[in-house]
Amino acid sequence: MECLSLIEFTRKPTVMTSFSQAAPIDCSKRRWASAGLTAVLTLVALLSACALTPPVGKRFVMVVTRVPATRQELQYHAGLSLALERGVSREMVKSGRLVYAGCYFENAEPGAYVRLRHGYVLLPEGAPAKGGDIIEIAAEAADSTDGPFARFYGEYLGRSLGQMADYFPYKYSVSGKAFQCEDVAPNGRTRVEVYGVAAFWDFDLASAEASRNRQITDEDLRLGRIAMGECSPGLDSWVRWKVRLPDGLAVKKGDYLEAIAGAEESPGSTGALSLALRKVAGPAKAEFIKTQGSFTVACSAASRPLPVDR
Repeated sequence: MECLSLIEFTRKPTVMTSFSQAAPIDCSKRRWASAGLTAVLTLVALLSACALTPPVGKRFVMVVTRVPATRQELQYHAGLSLALERGVSREMVKSGRLVYAGCYFENAEPGAYVRLRHGYVLLPEGAPAKGGDIIEIAAEAADSTDGPFARFYGEYLGRSLGQMADYFPYKYSVSGKAFQCEDVAPNGRTRVEVYGVAAFWDFDLASAEASRNRQITDEDLRLGRIAMGECSPGLDSWVRWKVRLPDGLAVKKGDYLEAIAGAEESPGSTGALSLALRKVAGPAKAEFIKTQGSFTVACSAASRPLPVDR
């Protein structure tokens, strides 16, 4: 089982080297490096939360975060999924040929959210790249929901040099600066910064998601029969779900659902999708759990009927 957390014990927290900053905590594996007492206590809390993840067949409550209408919207890991579709193998990933890369969009408003474009790039054999390198790629959009080429898969074209004007100050980067995104040419040509080498478990995660998504047809998406959402099993942890909706149940982002747990959106989870039962009333304030600065509905929240007029 998996809980998602922004804390990842095997990588520097300010450098994104995985499919997103929400790094997977896989409770079936132990991949965490030695840490101080605070980190150890946090890890214990995360493992406890994982133990509370609703098992298959258990009822839980979740909030709807998206009703996907296209296969792109269906994916949590769009760049990796497209890499698999284009023939990237586990052996290629293990050999270090797939790197995680991206760029940032500087926001003119001080303190405003800085948007990230990121994805995966396949290197040719014998063309190593390390974190901080600027490379030229032929990019293919994997998901443009959050902007053009927001998630991408690309093939390596060559090395490039980053000039001072290509960067802007960014306090959350180890170097204190971020490589600025460029316009993508009609043929997909653009430049990105390498963040790190993809891990084989990233590939396994995307493979498992592809297996789950094969249960969903284009007709399901067209008719709005699938909802995506999340709930929290414990402090600073959350679980993502895709659920199949019964006939006649229409939902939107922000609705709360009672569902029967199937496969969660976690590495190696390849069973049947979860099944939604009904919409329920918004949980009480006490039934939300703190998750990295925000609050997420607890998986164990009470499922109260909607008011009659709803």
